[in-house]
Amino acid sequence: METLPIFLVKVLQVLADRYGMNCTLEELTSLLTPIFNAATLFKDSISNEKENQARVLDALLFLNHHGYIFLDTNSDESTISIKGLIAVNSKIFCN
Repeated sequence: METLPIFLVKVLQVLADRYGMNCTLEELTSLLTPIFNAATLFKDSISNEKENQARVLDALLFLNHHGYIFLDTNSDESTISIKGLIAVNSKIFCN
């Protein structure tokens, strides 16, 4: 199995925590804000938010292309797939 970059794993972990629910791009970006805040210092908040959304969208497109998530490009909603759950060793299977 391929090793995913840390940021992609974080995206999968957030989606795994919300298993069974769709997550919009805006929701996912806000849930990943602590990761972005740790990596960036003081920037213009509006441009920073757009940059963060672009980074999350790139991650979602990659994960969708490789089958880790399902991304509805019409609504920007995503949900994790079984392959994605396996990749993050989710405890969902135990429930």
